Amino acid sequence: MKVLDSVKIADDLIRSYWHPIGHKSELACDRDFIRFEIKDFEVIVINDKGNFVAFDNLCPHRGARFFTEDFGNQFVKCLYHGWSYSRGKVNVAGVKNFQGCGIEHAALNEFRLEACGDFLFFAIEPRSSLKEQLGQEVFSILQRVSGDIDSCADFNRYPFQCDWTIALENALEPYHIPLIHTETLATLQLGVGVNDFFAENSIWYSPVENEKVAKRLKSLNRFYATTDPFQGYMSIFLFPFSMISSTFGYSYSVQNFFPSPSTQSTFFTSRLYPAKNSEPRYKDMTSGFVQSSADINRKIFDEDHQICRRIPSKSWSTSPPKFTSTLEQKLLHFRASCAQWNK
Repeated sequence: MKVLDSVKIADDLIRSYWHPIGHKSELACDRDFIRFEIKDFEVIVINDKGNFVAFDNLCPHRGARFFTEDFGNQFVKCLYHGWSYSRGKVNVAGVKNFQGCGIEHAALNEFRLEACGDFLFFAIEPRSSLKEQLGQEVFSILQRVSGDIDSCADFNRYPFQCDWTIALENALEPYHIPLIHTETLATLQLGVGVNDFFAENSIWYSPVENEKVAKRLKSLNRFYATTDPFQGYMSIFLFPFSMISSTFGYSYSVQNFFPSPSTQSTFFTSRLYPAKNSEPRYKDMTSGFVQSSADINRKIFDEDHQICRRIPSKSWSTSPPKFTSTLEQKLLHFRASCAQWNK
């Protein structure tokens, strides 16, 4: 398969699907925003007087970027010429100086935005509704999970030095865990588990077979107000670019592997969302566990990055690998899904 095919597939997938972009807790106040890099553009999601808006991070005047930070609380204001946005409207500085150019039609390049519970998804030209894309089963799970979440405790961003397909397939298969994550994820001693497939999406449920660790994790249950979480490790794949992973439902790590303009780079982000505490007084007691989870996750992602950067983009194909482990079922499912866009 030619390298250019993965580029074309990426363009089609970016345009045709809904992508998880944030949680409402990250945008609780007016002017709260988050920023994501995708291919050759950036998406901003902001709280505009209680309304959530997603748009291209470019001023419609001369194309300066509104935001350079990952997240924060700021006015949508271009520092170049003072154009701003509020209450659903672009405000043009010195508007009387613009004659005969249709300035009254100046607007942001907005994207579509839908919610599944408290999770926000953006899309450009989706081929279906968000609920149809996810399917009823996955939609219901995400609704439940989003309601258990308290707020974002860690935002991690850096480029993986590999094609997006390589980075994503690594996240889809547990075959590499014992060798690559020896002192991190492998310490859970995850079992073979079960893969459930829902159209192009999938979920891996795996038991924690380290009895000592499992017992310690179960003892934390009283500190959290969770809604029927899986008692083990769960990894949800939302085709085409996103993963949500959790152990016992005490926190959820949402990862995006967005394509970049280069086949040697992937725009990776991860956000850690702790579950709500069963009582406010437990927040201080669990803060150390949350920080430890964030640190371990960052180490796991770095371990993944170090091995993925060894794999050239030409190694990827929509065809199944010649030799396939039973632990690579989700990888095969992903390639079959991508193959539908390679015709």
